[in-house]
Amino acid sequence: MFKSYEDVVAFSKANVDAAVLAGTKFATGMEEVTKEVFGYTTKSFEDAVESVKTVTSCKTAAEAAQIQQKLAKDSWEGFVAESTKLAEMGTVVAKSAMEPIQSRYKSVFETFGK
Repeated sequence: MFKSYEDVVAFSKANVDAAVLAGTKFATGMEEVTKEVFGYTTKSFEDAVESVKTVTSCKTAAEAAQIQQKLAKDSWEGFVAESTKLAEMGTVVAKSAMEPIQSRYKSVFETFGK
């Protein structure tokens, strides 16, 4: 356990360091997630503009309906793929941010278990 004031200070410092590291990993991870969201949003907007151009250039209603159906399908598939990617990124960020805290808990239980 603690034999001196220095032991208490070192123990507390390790706790704070773990919290800071967890916060840093979380912030960095969320920055990457945010970049991915903005990239997807930008691409989606550009795709929507192109879709409007494509549909408005159709010569028949049947052609427009067929193109709209394909665009809707492609848009949905892209959305599902991006949602999956963002969910996976979120899982990685959460696990990464929790590593320092979990490591610290393990150390605390080992210390107090003696």
